[in-house]
Amino acid sequence: MIKAIAVDMDGTFLNSQSTFDRPLFEKVYAQLQAKDVEFVVASGNPIYQLVEKRFPKEADGMAFVAENGVELIDRGQEIYCGQFTKEQVETLVAFFRSIPGGHLIISGRHHAFAFADEDPLFVKRVQPHYIHMQQINSLADIDDPAVKFMMDVSPKETRFWMDEVIKRFGSIVHPVSSGYGNMDLIIPGMDKATGLKRLLAARGWQPSQLMAFGDGQNDATMLKLAGESYAMAQSAPEAIAAAKFRCGSNDENGVLNKIIERFDLNV
Repeated sequence: MIKAIAVDMDGTFLNSQSTFDRPLFEKVYAQLQAKDVEFVVASGNPIYQLVEKRFPKEADGMAFVAENGVELIDRGQEIYCGQFTKEQVETLVAFFRSIPGGHLIISGRHHAFAFADEDPLFVKRVQPHYIHMQQINSLADIDDPAVKFMMDVSPKETRFWMDEVIKRFGSIVHPVSSGYGNMDLIIPGMDKATGLKRLLAARGWQPSQLMAFGDGQNDATMLKLAGESYAMAQSAPEAIAAAKFRCGSNDENGVLNKIIERFDLNV
């Protein structure tokens, strides 16, 4: 019996306009609660973004595996939050800032940080994903634990820079990609599956009782973990290979429609 449904956001639950069918979701969510099935948000976005912008009404009854697994918040309680050391931040930022044509966001537990000399068009583009954005002149301006880095490079160079990061700094940072030249750089050993395993253990559930939906390379570990998993219609090869099944498009309420079908909901 499925006890939890883990859902990625961008490219999976959210449509091309970065929105979702809230009236339909509220009907589905209420019926899942009645069936004692937990809705788990598993996203590369920071926790404050997910709570404040996406699920302000439901957050206290949900679990969030945020920042691609670096943060686990369960029903309003922080279970864990990984962070880089000050020395690691200094080393990594120096390298990331040296990448030609690259752009960098330092994601903290409560805020995100962009350097003042960063391309304003890039900052404007990513600000919707980091609503607590601050601009800094130096690392000394940061007073928040650094939990993740987000790098933006040319899409055709993503694989090269991912390999380069692994080669140089694989012991302290691990790159994952959701496509489009975007890389999340997280603490090794922390990914979406890591957070979900901790949640399952806390609940006394098995991976066979987990359903998951995703579309990106950064979703592959949780899709492989879940007993029932779905890759979206337009998914990265890694997600397709890891998932047990396929699902409809995110622009056609693919996740919600599959949940309705799977649990025979009345909406």
